[in-house]
Amino acid sequence: MLSNKSQYILSKIGIPLYQDNTKSLIEQESAIHFYQKDCILTLHLISVDKYSEKEINLLEAIMASMKGEQASESHGEFTFVKGDSVRCEKILNNSHPIKATLVFFDTKLLSTDANCIESPPLIDMLSDPTLKKNLWAQIKLLDT
Repeated sequence: MLSNKSQYILSKIGIPLYQDNTKSLIEQESAIHFYQKDCILTLHLISVDKYSEKEINLLEAIMASMKGEQASESHGEFTFVKGDSVRCEKILNNSHPIKATLVFFDTKLLSTDANCIESPPLIDMLSDPTLKKNLWAQIKLLDT
């Protein structure tokens, strides 16, 4: 414990002894939305339900280009604390094998051993069709 004189001197030179607890860091939660059809898993920052019809058609075309086992489709969201890395394995539905995981955002957020294919957002590919070339090249490697 500091003496009153020391506390006074420190306060005058701008060194606070106590910090305001109300300014504590609040952990912000965020969500990754997933959509799985057959053996293809896609990860998004917004729900697939919120995509426009053109974006959904493009997503369906991308997924249809990869042949796999027939399975029911599923979708949902996985919440996480911002700043933490997300393990892809927490998101996956282990009842169906995954042939490919397409990520429509920056993959630095993910921490996984699974081989993910990073893709530009669907809206960007609709406005600039040249962005599709790299994605199609990566998908083609899966079929070989």
